[in-house]
Amino acid sequence: MSPTTAALSMRVIGVISILTAVIFALAGVNDFTGANDIFFSLASSGTEGVAGLTTPESKLAMAIAGGVFGGLGAMYLFISAPGVEQGNALIRKGSIYVFLTWFVIDSSASVASGNATNVIPNLVFLIIYLAPLLLVKQTKAATASA
Repeated sequence: MSPTTAALSMRVIGVISILTAVIFALAGVNDFTGANDIFFSLASSGTEGVAGLTTPESKLAMAIAGGVFGGLGAMYLFISAPGVEQGNALIRKGSIYVFLTWFVIDSSASVASGNATNVIPNLVFLIIYLAPLLLVKQTKAATASA
C-alpha cells in the first residue's frame, strides 16, 4: 500500500474512531444510537447492557474511556496519518507501539475483570489500526532511519 493510500485509510479510520468515541462517552447519559447497548451485550459478562451503568462512577468511567478513545483516534488522524504519508518511520513505529500498548492493557484488564470476551473486539480494532501501519510501503529514507 502506498503511503498516500495508507494515510487516507488512516484518516477515515481516525474520523470514525472519534465519532465512535463520542457515542461511547455518552453511554452513561444517552445511548441514542443503541450502539453501546450492543457493544456491552457482546463484550461484557453482564446482562444489563447500558442499563447496568447505574452509578455516577460507572458513568464517569465511560466518559473517561470515550475521551481516551477519542484522543487515540485524534492521534491516529492528526499525527500518525500525516507521518506515514511523509514516510516518517519514527511516527509509524511509535503508532504501532501505542496500539500494542493499548491492546495489552485493555485486554489484560478485561480478562482480569471477568470480561474476556472484550478481547475479541479489541483484536478486531487492533487489526484495523495496525493494517495501514504494517502494510505501507516504506521509502528508502524511512527504512534507513528506522
